Amino acid sequence: MPIATTKPICERCCDPAWSMMSRRGRSKSTRTGSSTGQCEPPQGPGVHVYLFWTKAGERYLTHTEGKVTAEELSISAAQTVGITPLCHVLFSLYDPESHCWYSPNHFFNSEEQTRLTLHYRMRFYFRNWHGLSEKEPSVARYAPRSGTEHGGSPLLEMTSLEYLFCQAKFDFVNDVTPMEDAQGKEELSRFKNESLGMAVLHLSHQALRSGCTLQEVAKSVSFLRCIPRSFSKHIARDNFLTKIRIRRVFADFVKTFQEHTVDVGRLGSQEVMYKYLSTLEHLAPRFGTETFLAAQLELRKDGGDGSGSYLNTSHAHGASDPENVGPRVMHEVMVSGTKGIQWRKMTVQNPQANSYFGNDYLGNRKSVKQSPLQQEPKSSDTWTSFCDFPEISHITITGANVSIIKQDNFSMEVQMNSSLEALSFVSLLDGYFRLTADAHHYLCHEVAPPRVVLSATNGLHGPMNDDFVLQRLRKEAVEEGAFLVRWSVLDYHRIILAVLNKSQNGQAAIHKQFRILHSGSVFALEGWDREFSSVKELTDSLKTFVLKSGTDNFTVKKCCLPRPAELSNLLVMRQGADQCVQPDSVALCLTQLRFHQIKDKEITQEQHLGRGTRTNIYSGSLLVWGGAEEEEEDEEDKWNNNLTDRKEIRVVLKILDQSHKDIALAFFETASLMSQVSHSHLVFVHGVSVKGSENIMVEEFVEFGPLDVFLRRERALVTPQWKFTVAKQLASALSYLETKQLVHGNVCAKNILVARRGLEEGTFPFVKLSDPGIALNVLSREERVERIPWIAPECVPSGAPFGRAADQWSFGATLLEICNNGDLPMSGSTLTEKERFYETRSRLTEPSSQELASFISMCLTYEPRERPSFRTVLRELTELQIKNPDISPLESLPDADPNVFLKRYLKKIRDLGEGHFGKVMLYVYDPANDGTGDYVAVKALKHEGGSHLHEGWMKEIEILKSLYHSNIVKYKGCCSELGGQTVQLIMEFLPLGSLREYLAKHRLGVAHSLLFAQQICQGMDYLHSKRYIHRDLAARNVLVENEHLVKIGDFGLTKYIPEGDVYYRVREDGDSPVYWYAIECLKESKFSFSSDIWSFGVTLYEVLTHCDHRQSPPVKFVQMMGNVQGQMTVMVLIKLLEKHNRLPCPRDCPSEVHMLMQHCWDFDPARRPSFKSLMESIEAIRKTYERQPNMWLAQISQ
Repeated sequence: MPIATTKPICERCCDPAWSMMSRRGRSKSTRTGSSTGQCEPPQGPGVHVYLFWTKAGERYLTHTEGKVTAEELSISAAQTVGITPLCHVLFSLYDPESHCWYSPNHFFNSEEQTRLTLHYRMRFYFRNWHGLSEKEPSVARYAPRSGTEHGGSPLLEMTSLEYLFCQAKFDFVNDVTPMEDAQGKEELSRFKNESLGMAVLHLSHQALRSGCTLQEVAKSVSFLRCIPRSFSKHIARDNFLTKIRIRRVFADFVKTFQEHTVDVGRLGSQEVMYKYLSTLEHLAPRFGTETFLAAQLELRKDGGDGSGSYLNTSHAHGASDPENVGPRVMHEVMVSGTKGIQWRKMTVQNPQANSYFGNDYLGNRKSVKQSPLQQEPKSSDTWTSFCDFPEISHITITGANVSIIKQDNFSMEVQMNSSLEALSFVSLLDGYFRLTADAHHYLCHEVAPPRVVLSATNGLHGPMNDDFVLQRLRKEAVEEGAFLVRWSVLDYHRIILAVLNKSQNGQAAIHKQFRILHSGSVFALEGWDREFSSVKELTDSLKTFVLKSGTDNFTVKKCCLPRPAELSNLLVMRQGADQCVQPDSVALCLTQLRFHQIKDKEITQEQHLGRGTRTNIYSGSLLVWGGAEEEEEDEEDKWNNNLTDRKEIRVVLKILDQSHKDIALAFFETASLMSQVSHSHLVFVHGVSVKGSENIMVEEFVEFGPLDVFLRRERALVTPQWKFTVAKQLASALSYLETKQLVHGNVCAKNILVARRGLEEGTFPFVKLSDPGIALNVLSREERVERIPWIAPECVPSGAPFGRAADQWSFGATLLEICNNGDLPMSGSTLTEKERFYETRSRLTEPSSQELASFISMCLTYEPRERPSFRTVLRELTELQIKNPDISPLESLPDADPNVFLKRYLKKIRDLGEGHFGKVMLYVYDPANDGTGDYVAVKALKHEGGSHLHEGWMKEIEILKSLYHSNIVKYKGCCSELGGQTVQLIMEFLPLGSLREYLAKHRLGVAHSLLFAQQICQGMDYLHSKRYIHRDLAARNVLVENEHLVKIGDFGLTKYIPEGDVYYRVREDGDSPVYWYAIECLKESKFSFSSDIWSFGVTLYEVLTHCDHRQSPPVKFVQMMGNVQGQMTVMVLIKLLEKHNRLPCPRDCPSEVHMLMQHCWDFDPARRPSFKSLMESIEAIRKTYERQPNMWLAQISQ
């Protein structure tokens, strides 16, 4: 594979704090011509960085004044060597004394540092980057797509290769693979031959560079300087004849290599370096890897928040017992560029005497004062893989303790021997992550490179090549003024602004680049005399200008920000490895429905739990079998009660409404999606059952219900740390979906379920995100508006596509909801208010903590591309949780409207009654979800009917809302669905039912019956005082609260009589209670206050007949009319009434009462009594009968 060559940077840092020293070698190795000899380090104070190779021969870079970061030192070293910004990220600073690497953000203070010598080394290494081994995955940088696949470009440029070669020679000579490791004669012989071969390659490279022959170089440079020191010492102990034999063997090697390889031109300088490094990889299998000794290692499946169980508990044996001096189990953790993170157990004898300093890049562990009695650690030969770098979600570090959390929420908890070693370990993982997963993300703040942080804050890309820059700009070119800002590929202090103007008149879009100079903390556009404190400030200022380049004009409007896991030459592609070790990053194929089909016999429907979006939710049970031979079971045997290999588990059944069969496909798509994902914080979907016309999604039952309900109920016990833990668990589930390129689309606290309370001492909460329900693009606009403020603004418009950042907005709103104990200020707003909230780009009330408010505002930005990835969300949440800020709201939230009932809290008990247009059902309204809810009567329209029916329904609700009287059914509120398209009326529940039902079951005296009649008059008098006419007064529409109180209900036909009018003429069609209607209503459709009096007379008749169905008004009038059907009924009834035929006097009815009935049925409306006068008359009659307690209405038995 060829090496990409670039022009080396020849500029030198002009900072006076830097001085370059080129020293003539005075050491023994330098005098003998060895290129691996290390010059004598400077003896003065300061930070001295050793360079393995430079073109000019400099060996040390020294910093002597003030503070400097490890990144700044590395950049200066890279500039000195000539390493480009693209390859600079592969290098880091190593301390040979502590055997640790410094993270890029580590500060060195030369004034406090007496003398510190560091090595500038390539740290991030990918085996087989040269492609010479067919047995290992090939490694390359991503190149622009060619056809259907991404191509590859070389990992290293020539300068980096030269430096790596010199570093590798140093490592080889310094026993990266010591002779003692060779076991047996055969392996020892192979080691010696390979070492001599490496020496030949070493000297061949020097010969090619100097223009000399290999033999000439071999004469001037001893091969003993080119082989491992352990081998060299072994030779020094050999006898004289053995030394001569080895020298002759080496001379033969040199001669043969010169004649058959060098002289025939088969090997150039680059090929020699390739071969040397490839052979070193073979000789030292752990070359390019780092191994850390862990005092303690645990594998958990809780995401590191302590909320789950241990998969592998590996506490160091005896760690808590100072008297325990026996063997203890420790662990090694190995990190490599191609295999990710691996671990294994090891046994350490007498651990109190061992003092390990940690990782050594040569592969050796350093121990101090090890006595001859102590034994080396014994390791298992088997390494267990934990994860590859793209699988890492985030990392936390506390002192010497490190927690690595994966996307699937499994974690590794590692205790290092020191905080310095822990930082070294984490910075290694962080660097590999940026090289293999996301070039612009850092996993935790403690090791974040300052330039990466600067880039994230300003929207800067890394040093991408022009092909990727242009490719990205063209994708964004639908909008005028697309621009991208990146670091230069050649200059460490230059930033490039790439702008693309929109194509016009069929001409191709033009792409231009402008230079931004970076000096200290100041940024300036080349050619512009203004300076800015940030790149973002500079580009924002440019949005009001036009950039000119020759005759071309460019505008700067839309910034192309780095995307999570964006493919470019900044990422390393490990072909053959990536596909098998990164399954979680692969997008799912959702074109086919995939879910387990559950037979209807396997599920049992139980209690109604509430309503979802176009669904009803029930608790239930699922029958599962434990055997593997279930498929072969006989259908008859399967339902045999004697079988013991089955059990029932609790589940939740989500049943699609019968009226929404047209969206069954969307319902199945949701089930299919949830069946193909698996995460500990996602609700598990068992499958789908089709039971007759019912489509049922079967999900796991989560014990403690919705999070918002739980927070309101337990607000006194829930702590800020509890809330942060829950927020992180939610973010981990969404991060997992993000890697699958999936958007949930319905993230809110009511859709998060609490599996474990976590309120008891020593416990942690555990939550699960439920399925998203019906997809957003299937819902109506009103339904989407109803979800404000949880739904992302870009998802509200009709037909709006899902954005990948939609869940980030929802997460921000949900986090606020969690902080506010399950409440948000927008919850009770009208649809118009909600839409206006988004149109004006308003903001939700923020918590009092400025840091938390700033984080939430990152999620709740109206620009989707500016929202953070969920990896970033997890990282920032972890940082915030450590700081434990005040999360209480700045201002108290308004109380929820008690008249607004939420459908999800309505749990159906049974149907109460049904009419032509509507039905009434009994529900329990249980917002606390603890069984303490109130019983309510819910009246709803049937789904058939036009707009006029809906308008009449809304008028009924408004009427009942305005009424308040002890003898009128109490209005409690409304419950809306489908974005307000469907509204249900919530009324108080009167358990004794209608007066018609009550009287049929209970024998009442005259006084008691008249008490009910008097209360009906009181309620009707109040209604008339509000100028409403009921139009449907009957015993069936009077409800009994208890044996002493009745209330008027059902205002579906009620009308308002304006001031000055005396009647209302009804023009709409519909079923009418004709046997209760006054004669003028039947003849002219004229309704007035007097027509209600007529209906009361009929109702009074019902009361006095004890609502005996044999004496009911329809039965009696039909008897009088004879056999009449259809439209003729009303006509015959009118003629009957015109002849002064009325209902008969009920048996044993007091004559005074019957006389009142007759007055109510007077032909002339003006002569009928008012309800006030009826009240007085009935009360007087009632008092008379109260003094005669033994007077009962005779029970009708014939």
